Amino acid sequence: MSEAIYNHALKDIGLKETPGSKSTPRIKQAIKLSASWLNEDDSKTAWCGCIRGLWGLETGTGVPKEHYRAAEWSKWGIEVPLASHHWKKGDTIIMRRSGGNHVTLLEKVQGKFIYCLGGNQSNEVNISKYSISDVWSVRR
Repeated sequence: MSEAIYNHALKDIGLKETPGSKSTPRIKQAIKLSASWLNEDDSKTAWCGCIRGLWGLETGTGVPKEHYRAAEWSKWGIEVPLASHHWKKGDTIIMRRSGGNHVTLLEKVQGKFIYCLGGNQSNEVNISKYSISDVWSVRR
């Protein structure tokens, strides 16, 4: 299941926010499907949980009730123990970052770092590097 979500998410690599009040249509769709009351302006809304939710809906793998909240993903799927580091490509990673939490998909673990595919990473869908010490939940 994790790898299927990952492979689906790869199709959105390079998707970027639209500066100003206009939003990128696919990101706007993800925001609207998350909660109709959220600001559709992708430059003003934290949309990592929204795009992860869109991928979950499109692949039929499900979403937590308030999937626009990154921390809610810690209630989805099956818990993978943090200490085990038996994480697989496509596992859902929930981590701390400045301003709150972030949800993304695991690409790989490399030493003290993880590489993750996700949205709202430097205002786009890309693969970014994070410190493994920021991870507080892994779900499959």
